[in-house]
Amino acid sequence: MIGNKIGSLVIELEETDSTNSYASRLLQEHEVAEGTAIMAHFQTSGRGQRSSGWESESHKNLTVSYILNPGFLPITNHFVLNQAISLGVYDFIKSKISAEVAIKWPNDILVGNSKIAGILIENSLRGTKITHSVVGIGINVNQIQFADYEPSATSLAKIEVKEFELRKLLDELSENLDKWYTRVRLGHFRQINQAYEEAMFQRNKLATYQTPEGKFQGTITGVTDDGRLEILKQDGIPVYFMNKEVRYLY
Repeated sequence: MIGNKIGSLVIELEETDSTNSYASRLLQEHEVAEGTAIMAHFQTSGRGQRSSGWESESHKNLTVSYILNPGFLPITNHFVLNQAISLGVYDFIKSKISAEVAIKWPNDILVGNSKIAGILIENSLRGTKITHSVVGIGINVNQIQFADYEPSATSLAKIEVKEFELRKLLDELSENLDKWYTRVRLGHFRQINQAYEEAMFQRNKLATYQTPEGKFQGTITGVTDDGRLEILKQDGIPVYFMNKEVRYLY
């Protein structure tokens, strides 16, 4: 059975600990319609990858979590969901600014070398299937001042020098996500992977990377089916990394 269109139901909160945590509690309490969006104007404990923090001023940015039920997707293909969500956010950002946008593997969105959006997907499993996914997205919209992080942060307002209406942006974001999620449902994995690789930050460019073993230079060539980053070292040997195993040096 095809679920509801992404964003067809919106729960709008003034404040919560994190929209992902709120969505997870909601799923534990009762059945939730697929595509439901939980939007909060302020998160007291916003989370990024591996529980790292997400800085967001109240009523300034788009912080939202979507509930999806990709039971049709085997766990071996879990990364295609990450790719589709990243492409939805990527397309949305591109529609708002004229600057260069890229996906920094696995799922940060950059403008130039500055981060404008991040994604945190938390999957629940039953056997070899994903029963439901909580897709958390944070997009810097009207915030201008940011702490000194690496990479540095930017926002739509900082780039375009104007303010944006958050509720309208949510609807537009949801439309972009629904387009790519539909392609996941239809099994268009190759098309999704091709679009993702074409949008990747530093793909086909020689750059410097850091691992616990030291620095090295190489060229990102793409990703594997299970989501590992492939970098071709200068000696012609490909190396593969899971998330957090390699760091980009700017």
